[in-house]
Amino acid sequence: MKVSIRIFTLMVIIALPIFLTAQDASVDVKPALFKSHWTLQVNGGVTEYFGDLNKEDFFNKTPKLGFGGALGYQLSPVFGLRGQFVAGKLASEREDKGLKLNTDFWDAALNVTVNINEIFADYNPERVVNFYFFGGAGLTSFSSTTTDFTTGTQLQKSDSRQNEIFVPLGLGAEFRLAKRVSLNIEYGDHLTFKDATLDFYEAVKARDHYSYASAGLTFKFGGPKDQDNDGIKDKEDNCPDRAGKVELFGCPDADGDGISDDDDACPKDAGKLEFKGCPDSDNDGIPDKDDTCPTEAGTRDLKGCPDKDTDGIADKDDKCPDMAGKKELNGCPDRDGDGIADNEDKCPDIAGLKSLGGCADKDNDGIADQLDKCPEVAGVAANNGCPEESGVLVNEVVYFNTDQYIVLAQYNQLLNKVAETLKDNPGIRISVEGHTDSRESKNYNLKLSENRADYVIEFFTKRGIDASRIVKGFFGETQPVADNATAEGMKLNRRVEIKSIK
Repeated sequence: MKVSIRIFTLMVIIALPIFLTAQDASVDVKPALFKSHWTLQVNGGVTEYFGDLNKEDFFNKTPKLGFGGALGYQLSPVFGLRGQFVAGKLASEREDKGLKLNTDFWDAALNVTVNINEIFADYNPERVVNFYFFGGAGLTSFSSTTTDFTTGTQLQKSDSRQNEIFVPLGLGAEFRLAKRVSLNIEYGDHLTFKDATLDFYEAVKARDHYSYASAGLTFKFGGPKDQDNDGIKDKEDNCPDRAGKVELFGCPDADGDGISDDDDACPKDAGKLEFKGCPDSDNDGIPDKDDTCPTEAGTRDLKGCPDKDTDGIADKDDKCPDMAGKKELNGCPDRDGDGIADNEDKCPDIAGLKSLGGCADKDNDGIADQLDKCPEVAGVAANNGCPEESGVLVNEVVYFNTDQYIVLAQYNQLLNKVAETLKDNPGIRISVEGHTDSRESKNYNLKLSENRADYVIEFFTKRGIDASRIVKGFFGETQPVADNATAEGMKLNRRVEIKSIK
């Protein structure tokens, strides 16, 4: 159980820097240049004894103070060497055996350090937190005494200082405080090889060991000259006279776009690598310096300007930007192809004349068809496009048999006469109104009166009279001219009236 707790704790400590390193790896920057350097560390902390005279073997009841230091040399971003010195006291109480242990010690070791962050991510000298583990070999020297737990009587004492080979293993975290100063927190376990030397007590399966948990400061020094004081030594600095960034090999980047000012075509505006450091605000693939419309995504053919209706005319020059149109009409459409833009065409679906606002004039009388009551016949404005009235009036009535809508034969000659009058007087318009007697239902009579009016209208149109000159009406039995109570009255009511209208 004790070993499992210790292993679990170490796994958590190792997993934490891997997670944090993954966060660093998400930032896409050029690898920094590593500079080998010396380090000097001073520290103080707490020592704990773990052995046969510590019953719990994990939580020591009597921790003591210690101090130490280390001189190291960082060979690469990952690996370093350091000589470490630790001195302090150890103590323990074993109530069930009635013994107390007191030891003073010092040890010296040569360790290899491994930076965990640099295994999983690019080297970054400005990283705030770095995790590492260390291990090596060394010599420990100690003097121990045991006393009776209840009386305090000394039972055993080292004849002289005892020296023994030990293996240090541990983990640490370095917190960057300044360019050359860091705060270090470490935990190291010092494993001895002889079981009875440290505590005089020999067990079958055990090795005495002690830990040192410390906090201290580490100072970096040495390395080549850095005249611009940017943390990059001159021999590795492409811009040694100007402070710059590690990822840009010591060159400055005023706009912070990751492109050195020497290679940046727009050094004062953050931009993209593919545009030599120039920005593309609208992300249309055209740098702002070459983009006529830098805040609106557009096409290269239109120098970066948009064209919503894809008619090849930039929106800024297009009077109809939401409708595809023609260049000669400033981007506006012309549905009827009459050369007049739809937004200025009063009749956009019928080809017409510019003088009439784009409307047609079939009879060429200068009056637009939609205003011309006689669009097929040239007329005058005073008569709404119809020819001047001749003064001829039409006022005729034709009659029908019961339940019939074909006019009585004797009235065909009258209808022909009316048709000739209409032909000779194109300015005349007429109304054709159908009527019935009161027999049958109202709905039936209404339909019958319409059929009688349609018959007369068709008679005229077959003889060349334009239907636009005729206004139809049908009233069923509602407008009698005689009494429907008599046969003679009903005969007079079965009629169609034809009258001139203005």
